[in-house]
Amino acid sequence: MYYKVLFCFFIGYVFCQVPVLQQQELAKKLVCIEHEECGPCLSAASHCRWCADPYYPTTAPRCNDDESLVAFGCGQGTIERPEKPVWEVVENSSLQDVLPDGLVAVQLQPQRIKLSLKARETKKIKFQYRPAKNYPLDLYYLMDLTWSMKDDKKTLVSLRDDLPEMLKNLTDNFRLGFGSFAEKPIMPFISVDSGRRANPCTVEEEACEPTYSYKHHLSLTNQVNDFIESVNSSSVTANLDNAEAQLDALVQAITCGNRIGWSLHSRKIIILLSDGLLHTAGDGKLGGASLKNDETCHLDENGYYAEADKYDYPSIAQVYRLLDKYKVNVIFAVTESVKDHYDSLHQLLSDFTYIAKLESDSSNILKLVKMGYEDIVSVVNFEDDALGPVKVKYFTDCGVKGGSLIETHRCTGVEYGMTLNFEAHVTLDSCSEFKKTQQIINISESQLGQDTLTLEVNIQCGCSCESDLIKDMSLSCPTHSHLVCGVCQCNKGWSGPKCDCSIEDEAASAALLSQCREPNSTRLLTCSGAGDCLCGKCECDRGFSGKYCQCKDCEISRLNGMECGGVDHGVCVCGLCACEAGWTGEACDCTEDVDACIPPGEEEICSGHGDCVCGRCECASTIEGMRYTGPFCETCATCENPLCANAELCVLCNLNNNCNETCSIGGLNYTVSQRLDEDAKINDIPCILRREEDGLECEYKYTYNAAEQAMISMEIIIRSKMCSQPTTAKIMMSAIITMACVILGGIIIILAVKSAQIVSDRRAYAKFVQEAQESRKNMQELNPLYISPISKFTLPESYPRDRND
Repeated sequence: MYYKVLFCFFIGYVFCQVPVLQQQELAKKLVCIEHEECGPCLSAASHCRWCADPYYPTTAPRCNDDESLVAFGCGQGTIERPEKPVWEVVENSSLQDVLPDGLVAVQLQPQRIKLSLKARETKKIKFQYRPAKNYPLDLYYLMDLTWSMKDDKKTLVSLRDDLPEMLKNLTDNFRLGFGSFAEKPIMPFISVDSGRRANPCTVEEEACEPTYSYKHHLSLTNQVNDFIESVNSSSVTANLDNAEAQLDALVQAITCGNRIGWSLHSRKIIILLSDGLLHTAGDGKLGGASLKNDETCHLDENGYYAEADKYDYPSIAQVYRLLDKYKVNVIFAVTESVKDHYDSLHQLLSDFTYIAKLESDSSNILKLVKMGYEDIVSVVNFEDDALGPVKVKYFTDCGVKGGSLIETHRCTGVEYGMTLNFEAHVTLDSCSEFKKTQQIINISESQLGQDTLTLEVNIQCGCSCESDLIKDMSLSCPTHSHLVCGVCQCNKGWSGPKCDCSIEDEAASAALLSQCREPNSTRLLTCSGAGDCLCGKCECDRGFSGKYCQCKDCEISRLNGMECGGVDHGVCVCGLCACEAGWTGEACDCTEDVDACIPPGEEEICSGHGDCVCGRCECASTIEGMRYTGPFCETCATCENPLCANAELCVLCNLNNNCNETCSIGGLNYTVSQRLDEDAKINDIPCILRREEDGLECEYKYTYNAAEQAMISMEIIIRSKMCSQPTTAKIMMSAIITMACVILGGIIIILAVKSAQIVSDRRAYAKFVQEAQESRKNMQELNPLYISPISKFTLPESYPRDRND
């Protein structure tokens, strides 16, 4: 107890006195010594060890690193260490189609793996899935044989020759079965008149079979003629309303596997043909069928659903569970008048159903079967049965060659021959109990469920010494306790330092409460106000930890959602993350590795235009104020992108069919794929390649991005291609432009010459006028001929004038 008090008292002081690097080293020690049991000790961090020596000094912490335990006197033979990791591929059969010799298809590889998990540890498991060709198909026709579907039965019989041909286009291994449904033979769904019960088609003035809920006519067989004869020999019946017992029939067809003949290794599809609505749970109670549907088979020796008048219709939830349990898909081929009703049903059963519009005479039934089958097989969806703290995440490329892995468990548009690469991240969040356990996890494709990847997970949360019966007469433990891993541990139902506190005893003594308070603390709150004190030990609320609940939980990493980034990144020490070498940040999710910031084929970090922060480039700005962009700060609005030039060689290699999926240049690997007309992602950098192909002018737009796959430097994706052929119009346009330029140049020259000539003429004329004026003036002064002979005299105003003047 003494070392725990010192730990709590000095932790704050020590952290304030030592440099940051020494704090990290000290934190790694402190994360161990606060644990009092072997299981929590080994789960705390990878460097923590436990001393199981019964004679180990009580003043020294039993949970510490190797060096410290040996220094305190713990023998090497009594030191408990974490178990070695387990990884073994037990079964790994190659992918295989269905062969004529009857070998079972293998669609999932590998099939069984043994592995181990520690707390906050993640293991990545790669597996592949490829739909097998000629996979067996069990197709069960479930037909509405009420009076309104009479013509549809005849249409199905007429397809005797076309049906097998259509199915062979889907798979060579198919079997057909047949069943029919109508309505529960109880009031108010049928008439209770004795004559109408015996012949419900009396109104139509024809004879037909008494009303039944469901009847199984033919078990699955590969004899098409038997199927046609079974359909042809079946009789129609009638009921009063426009709703039938489709769900009753589905439950019986699904659960009566022995009678129907469902194969263990096959794709199971029920095609349900109807022109009516369907009854659901609760409707049966109107007629006295009050018992809840028990989801079991109740067929009599003649194939009829014998308990239809006792059990209610099943609920949609019950049908969903059965479809998922037995891995059965349903194609609802229904007429237009009720299609909206079934569309609503499909929204609740979308994982297992397909809705198609049936013509009034069922003439398009083969087309609907083909469309429904192709829609069902084009979806691949993986699921697992992981329980407790073990979580599974899925990443896949969905069969896109060279594509990045995205987080999803569902792929659509899957075709035969496509190989889908998956990566399952199996994580143990924490140890729910500190003992060694094993968990079996089955990863399977939800549509089939037959191909399974089985994971045998050894959960390493305990210690080997817990199973040892250490008996030493010189050692005595208090009453209600026993010796485990060198220390006395209370028996089940007892707690406290001396195991004298019954968990059922609600009266807490003052001595026990004092053990739930921090030493030298001025606060009187037990468990720091963040937990409950039970028999001298704190049970902390969510978000708090520590002996006295004095520590808040550490930061959660944004990379993987784990505390302090998981066991490989760091450990939590009383609310602070102590990071392993190479990791920094509050949650140890910031890597110090700069390799991810160096562009392929280059040496400068972030192309010399930025800083590498947490494994990503933070770009600077150019001299003109424009910001560098790209994952490596390699380009800007006015810059030439060097990585486009590097990628261009691989694009040309791919276009020339000299490369498959990968391209190697200068010791670097690139992946090149064509996804024409697909929108680019936000982080993809666009480039353009122009070249001539067979006399065409082609422009390719492609993008690149830093690869997420190992050994691959860059992912290149060709997004679009646009080619154009030089035409007469283009040649004529070029000629016209050339001629226009020549003519325009000539006009400009002519105008310039003419303008110069006009200016020159105007200057000459002005000079001539000036010289003429000067010459006239000189002539007037020298030549008397230019002097005017006229003289003009004016009388003064004051001179007297004659009145006649």
